[in-house]
Amino acid sequence: MKIMTCFLAVALTVAGCGGGAGKGKGAQQAAAYFGQFKIMVQATGNIQPLDAVQILPPVAGRIDKILVEEGATVKRGQTLAWMSSADRAVLLDNARAKGEEEVKYWEDTYKPTPIIAPADGMIISRNVVEGQTVSAGTNLYDLSNRLIVRAAVDETDLGKIHGDQRAEVTVDAYPDKMFSARVRLISHQSTKVNNVVTYFVELNPEDVPGTLRAGMTANVNFIVMEKSRVLMLPSWAVKGAEKTRISATVVSKKDKKSQKREIFLGASDGTQVEVLKGINEGDAVMVEGLKLAGAASGGIFGMPQRGGRQGAGGARPGGAGAGGNSKGGAGR
Repeated sequence: MKIMTCFLAVALTVAGCGGGAGKGKGAQQAAAYFGQFKIMVQATGNIQPLDAVQILPPVAGRIDKILVEEGATVKRGQTLAWMSSADRAVLLDNARAKGEEEVKYWEDTYKPTPIIAPADGMIISRNVVEGQTVSAGTNLYDLSNRLIVRAAVDETDLGKIHGDQRAEVTVDAYPDKMFSARVRLISHQSTKVNNVVTYFVELNPEDVPGTLRAGMTANVNFIVMEKSRVLMLPSWAVKGAEKTRISATVVSKKDKKSQKREIFLGASDGTQVEVLKGINEGDAVMVEGLKLAGAASGGIFGMPQRGGRQGAGGARPGGAGAGGNSKGGAGR
């Protein structure tokens, strides 16, 4: 969305430029500008616990005391709860009918059983309450050593993904809170989602936000290429940047004269294309006859002619790059 906003701002700025030499009927000027450049692969997935384990009671009986709640970080060997075996629970219930001294005697004589954390991690769910009767197979707690992001990547994009690659992640619950993650594992086994072959990619959040919860829907942007200050042109100005070199009429920012120049292009994100050589910041490329099929004069924002018919294969400004496709190639 940020890339598309930048593209529209440039288009609106240059669509009505005038005064440059060599300007023909219906010509537009697109000025070169510096900005941040990213090529990304988009994917969706969810937040999942890594190596989640269930904590079961050592004996059947009754939960006496809960010490640790959901969301707590615990250490291996830490006591999470206390419980009474089935026999101890019966003895204590009978003792209560005889008075506090009897209860105290059996509490001291017959010690409760601790529920122990088997590993370091976070308690992601607590499934019992105090006073609940449990069997030896009852899941008391779910423990995970950490939360990860698990994304489904289309097979056509898998070649752009590699280990330790950085990605930007948001979750639907908090779309404005982006966090960084790095690829930890790329699955070898594929799966079909809506008849599309996909591979699961696991990522480790670099700083796990406290707002993350298991099961949240995640939106992942894998960073394929990133440059902080790049000279660029909008892709529509170079006809979608299908080539690495183009010849174009350029109006110089310095002397306002127009001349034919060869412009060397680099990578494209589908909306913007990197300029390697041939023009400087502020120099404007003349774009002749840029208008939609079946549209009236007035540039790329002209209204359709009355009674005109839009061709099924009509040209559009920016070609394949006008939509800000995250899967944009290298512009070759």
